[in-house]
Amino acid sequence: MNDDLMLEYLLQSGAMNPEEERLARRQAQVNALRQQSMQPMQGGMAGRVYVAPSFTQGLAQLGQAYGARKGQEKVDVDYGAFNKTQGEMLRAMQQRMAQRRAMSTGTTPPSMVPPAGTRGVKKPYDPEEDYGMY
Repeated sequence: MNDDLMLEYLLQSGAMNPEEERLARRQAQVNALRQQSMQPMQGGMAGRVYVAPSFTQGLAQLGQAYGARKGQEKVDVDYGAFNKTQGEMLRAMQQRMAQRRAMSTGTTPPSMVPPAGTRGVKKPYDPEEDYGMY
């Protein structure tokens, strides 16, 4: 692997670290909220008298569970975008490596070869491509 490409990849992936840390923090927040919503409701003692848990405690737990679910959906979408960005970075680096390898060996990299059956095929006339030939 070319040292310049490796350095560029490491710099780009280093730039992704703050995003990855932010996603990990949000995931931890969602997990904590989910854990809170799963704890059983507890009553309390007022002197010698037991006081049953209020229905508002149950509503609060439902709200926490709903917030945790919505938060998890958002984290999942963000992780998907993060992984897509990282994959694009890796593919771009692989293409640059293939192009440099092809330049050094004199061959055409696979990404630059037209699909099978399209060599020598003329594309239809497009007046937009003439750029003022009229």
